[in-house]
Amino acid sequence: MLEMLFSLFREKGEELYLVGGYVRDRLLDWETKDYDFTTSARPEVTKDILESKGFRAIPIGMEFGTVIAVINSDSGPVEVQITTYRCRESYRKGSRHPDVVFGKNLKEDLVRRDFTVNAIAMDEKGNVIDPMGGRKDLKEGVIRTPLNPEETFSEDPLRMLRAFRFACRLGFSIEEKTLDAIVKRHSCIMDISRERWKMEMDSILTTKEGEEVSRVLQIMKDTEILQDMIPQFTTMFIQDGMSQGKAHYGDLWEHTLDVVKKTKGSSTCLRWAALLHDIGKPPCRTVDEDGNTHFYGHEKIGSEYANKTAERFRFSRKERKCVSFLVKNHMRPVLYSGEWSDRAVRKLAMESGEYLDLLLDLASADIAAHAESYASSGAAGMAELRERLHRLVPDTRRRVLPRDLGKILMQRTGGDTGSFPETGIILSNLEELVHQGILPEMALPQIYLDYLAEHPELKNRDC
Repeated sequence: MLEMLFSLFREKGEELYLVGGYVRDRLLDWETKDYDFTTSARPEVTKDILESKGFRAIPIGMEFGTVIAVINSDSGPVEVQITTYRCRESYRKGSRHPDVVFGKNLKEDLVRRDFTVNAIAMDEKGNVIDPMGGRKDLKEGVIRTPLNPEETFSEDPLRMLRAFRFACRLGFSIEEKTLDAIVKRHSCIMDISRERWKMEMDSILTTKEGEEVSRVLQIMKDTEILQDMIPQFTTMFIQDGMSQGKAHYGDLWEHTLDVVKKTKGSSTCLRWAALLHDIGKPPCRTVDEDGNTHFYGHEKIGSEYANKTAERFRFSRKERKCVSFLVKNHMRPVLYSGEWSDRAVRKLAMESGEYLDLLLDLASADIAAHAESYASSGAAGMAELRERLHRLVPDTRRRVLPRDLGKILMQRTGGDTGSFPETGIILSNLEELVHQGILPEMALPQIYLDYLAEHPELKNRDC
């Protein structure tokens, strides 16, 4: 596939080189699926060349110089991205699209790229073109800009976040001058569209190695770019060094980083919730007469802050709902004890629904990030809770009552579940009776209505 593309452009008198992630990952001996090319051909010419071979060319932005094509290879369809040489690229305040000036040669294109490790090209014979010393920085594990870093970040302040992203994903350090430039210009991140913020933060937070995520978040805090994007952290950082109480071994931020580090997998929702789960603690901090520290109600305020952050980063409605739920409810599994009734366990599962597994994973990471004695007993409690959930609620998303039963009850109360909590209480009590085997599952609504007529106490929350 690569040979065919190189030959196709060469026959048309145009230069074509592999660049960016493909070359970087090949030099690191990593598997790569990114096929990024740069070419001397203007975008309309690139489109014509691809279509002349029968490929469907997708001009995702002719004015930006990029054309995408899907090409069949031995391993299946492959997406390739081909971009015209650029000598300058900048973003207007709040824009997601660059202002581009096309370049005349490969070196101009490589020099204007974000970091030296991405400013390496490869020709059709596999020869490496590296005018900015990218291979050396790959070997030494360093993120550095090809040009003066302040100039690089002035063109596109998002490159500051990209520096953190590559440091996190590659496990690299950020070169001193590059980091100093971020410290000087961190507030320029406010000129960038929130959608671009989220794209980079998602990539940072979902890096598989949680330890790398925590390391990079600490650097982001030190440069103050994290506070620019999430202002509520400023209040948290004022409490640096302050005790959280005997169950903790560090301050709020240390605990937050440890929870992020201990979250397993790479769920976007889970990692965001780990980052934000205790963001509501600072305004809730109290110390009792015995000197014990408490944060009563912090999960409720934290959920409000998480919602604000989600809005700020332009989360989708689904993502916002997930993160807000996890932050608001993260203490429920943490506070589990063996004295919980079977009904309480089932209620947790039913109210958590599709978020149950993520909630349990967040709670497990939260518990593990406590003082050793507390973490040990908490882990045993979580194991017991998971076992009871598995036994009592094998399928937390299974409906056990007919869907129209709720509508019938709402009609009888003259309103809706939100306005009349009685309806929700009745449904909850009926669900519990189904789980206990007293009532049948998914029967006709009249069966439940008849039972309710015989047992009016089901209208009480604690029946």
